[in-house]
Amino acid sequence: MTSKGGLVSLTLPVMMGYLPLGAVFGVLWVDAGLTWYWAPLMSVLVYAGAMQYLAVGLLAAGIGWVDLAVATLLVNFRHLFYGLSLYHLLPKGVIGRQYFIFGITDETYSLLSASGRVKDPETALWVVLLNQSYWVLGTLIGMVLAKGLPPGLQGLDFALTALFTVLAVEQIRARKDWGAVALGVAAAAVAGIWVSDYFLLAASVMLVLVLLAWPERKQKEKPAHV
Repeated sequence: MTSKGGLVSLTLPVMMGYLPLGAVFGVLWVDAGLTWYWAPLMSVLVYAGAMQYLAVGLLAAGIGWVDLAVATLLVNFRHLFYGLSLYHLLPKGVIGRQYFIFGITDETYSLLSASGRVKDPETALWVVLLNQSYWVLGTLIGMVLAKGLPPGLQGLDFALTALFTVLAVEQIRARKDWGAVALGVAAAAVAGIWVSDYFLLAASVMLVLVLLAWPERKQKEKPAHV
């Protein structure tokens, strides 16, 4: 297992994004006049990232919890496929395995799949736990600071875009899979032009369908050395 110091350094890029992003969520929640304790509970029990931002507006507008749950499923549908490629990192215990599946976010998936430093289930589970703790801590910080911040403060939410950009660059540098990059760009272009109202869902579904139909590349067997 990676040392605690190594875990912190590994998850540092996510921490730099999740602390301000969680704080913005906490600020938005308080400013919307919603019941305060639901914000940290949502970060612990739902942990849906960008969907939590959307939930603030939806709940403030009076949308029901069932409608919100359906919207969350549609927005985060792509997460259903993450576990397929991380099966080798699933913990053995039932509780650890269930939490691991629950805690996989885009950023955590990127770290686990591309960093090359996570090779065992215990380390992977700690990465998931640390990343969520950053988000929860950010939420609490935002709630505390909400009343002291000037109204209309802008720019903090750009941390999400910056975080995804950094992780995408790291993925490309680690794997150098230009075919995957081309597929992502093509899916984003098609979704942005024809179905911009459902951009993320449409792009994700297109990528999944293409990858399912993509012929598996067979590795050439290397002759054994005598």
